[in-house]
Parts: sequence; C-alpha cells; structure tokens
Amino acid sequence: MMVNQQQIAESLGISRTTVSRCFTNHPGINPDTRASVFSLASKLGYNYLEPRSNGKQGSRPSLKTIAVLICSAVDEYNRSNYESPGFQLLPGISEYAQLNKLQLDIHTIDPKEDNLDKGIYKKLLKDKKSLWDGALLVYPFPVKVIQGLMRLIPCVSLVEQFGAQDLDCIDVDHHRGVSHLIQRLIDKGHRRIGFFSRRYSVEPLWVYRRFSAFVERLTSAGLQYRSEDVLNLYRDDTYTLEESYQKAIQQTKDGVTAWICPADHIAYDFISVFNQYGLIAGKDYSITGFDGVPSLASQFRLTTIQIPYRGIGFQAARRLNDLIENRFSATQHVYLNGKIVAGNSDAQIASIAQ
Repeated sequence: MMVNQQQIAESLGISRTTVSRCFTNHPGINPDTRASVFSLASKLGYNYLEPRSNGKQGSRPSLKTIAVLICSAVDEYNRSNYESPGFQLLPGISEYAQLNKLQLDIHTIDPKEDNLDKGIYKKLLKDKKSLWDGALLVYPFPVKVIQGLMRLIPCVSLVEQFGAQDLDCIDVDHHRGVSHLIQRLIDKGHRRIGFFSRRYSVEPLWVYRRFSAFVERLTSAGLQYRSEDVLNLYRDDTYTLEESYQKAIQQTKDGVTAWICPADHIAYDFISVFNQYGLIAGKDYSITGFDGVPSLASQFRLTTIQIPYRGIGFQAARRLNDLIENRFSATQHVYLNGKIVAGNSDAQIASIAQ
C-alpha cells in the first residue's frame, strides 16, 4: 500500500498540515518535529522530495538538495527498545537546512549494499543523482561506496570512515570521552577493566578510536592491559556473540570489575544477558557505554558519554553547504566534546561483590 502524508501524520500524532509544512521547509516548524517526520518518511519509503524548477524545462531545482544517507540495517535502526543514534543527528541537520533553505532527502541503506552499480545505490543514483547537490553520511559505509560517492558529489561524514582520509568529517571526540569514563572508574577503585564490543558488517573505525583511547588511558594510569579482557574486537576472533558473553562472565568471575562498551546499545544488551545469569550492573560489576541515548526497556541509567548530536548534525550540514560552494577546499576533521552522564551502572569497587 502506498504511503501518504496522512499516514505519517497519524503515526506521529500531528496534523497533515504540519507534515506538509515539514516537506516544504516552512519556517514555523520545530526542527525536532521536522526530523521525526523525515525519519519516519524514510523508514516507510515515502518519496517526499519535490524539485522546484527555476522555470526552464529540464533545469535543476532552484533549492539545494542534500541527501542524508544512513547506513544501517533496518531492524537495527528501528529497534523498539533503543532509539538509534542516527536519528539523534537529524534535528541538527534539519535546523541548519531550515535556516538555509535546503531540501533534505533521507534514505536508510543496508550495510550489505556495497556497490554503486548494483541494488539500492544504482536505483537511488538513477532517480536522484541529478537532484542531489551533496551527501551527509551517517554510520560507517563500505570504502568503495564512499570513494564512488565522493567522485560524484561533495560528501561529509558524521562519523570517521575507515580508509577515507580525504573525506570531511564532523564527529565526537572519542579519545576524550573514553578517557573520562576510565578515569571515573579508576576513581571508584577499579583496576582491572575490560573492553566489550560487537562485530559489525562494515569496518567500525569509531570502535577502534574508542579502543585506542582505552589502551592509552590504561597505560598512562599504570594499569595492566590484558588481551583476554578484550572481546569482539579482533578480526581473527572466531567465537559467536553468545560465546563472547560467556567469556565476559568468566572474566568477571576471574577479576574484571568493570567493562567499557564502545556504544550504549552494546552495554544495554550486555546488561540484559548478565541479568539472566544473576549478575547485576552496579552491584556485581560496573559498566559504561558511549552515546547518551537512553534505553526504553532497561531499568538502568547507564553511565555514558553524551554525544552532542545536534551540534554534529548542524556543523556537518554547514560544512557540506560550504563544500557545495567550494568543493575543493582543504579537508576538515572536526571533533566536538561529549560530556559524561553519571548513571547507576557503575559503583565504587568496595560495593562490588567479590
């Protein structure tokens, strides 16, 4: 069944007029509302882009159009128990676009799509290439896709991309954030701290950045780095996710008192599994995340780093707009500070059950 604006309005509990005004860049629409409308339209496959011609047949739209490409499996992006960090970036993008009269065209693309000449990319480029003035890249993309897009249009990434040093990037300061978390754990008496990640279909440079900060901060604090306390990071790891949880449980029993997870959703899943074995966060072990997106299903307030999503989205859209005007300016990598958010998932070492 074809999706229409009324269905979007009913799903979000707003009027159809509000939905329509979101798509026409009406100045009275709240950027958060606009971001919610765009995100749902993308999920439902609603094509809302309406090119505005300058009057000449076959001419390009008079308004600039920015593609927002979100590289995420649909089920992961639409998780009901945890709001995707990618969605958190949209209000800042929307705010800048509204202020500068830019059209947004948002698409969620499965990470398994890795070739511009096939599948969804082939269709998108056939239908939209003549309309797009530039692209914002949310989440890690396959290297071949990034290189191909950069040859076609100006691009800015909202996360560091593996193997794309010439790509402009606006991101959070991973190093500072992880350093703050480890220092907090050290101050609470923790001396053996593990690192628990998960595997991704696209090389997650952001995980490696956070892991490198983990190693550096442990070393500078005089704490021993133990490779056996690092799980789901190395390419030659052959165990399954369930087996990695079992390893983490064993390492916890063997002396790991705290775990650093490079993303909140990893930490929430970790807490859920450990609960099944009677191990409670903040009581039997400590755990931290990184993102600042609360879980809708967990009773725990995770200690984490709050990423400045709105600022990243706003600055990325601004940088892309600059590149559209001056495509070959020097590459920029900008890192914004996150702030630590204290929850109840970590505790003083004295209160951790031995």
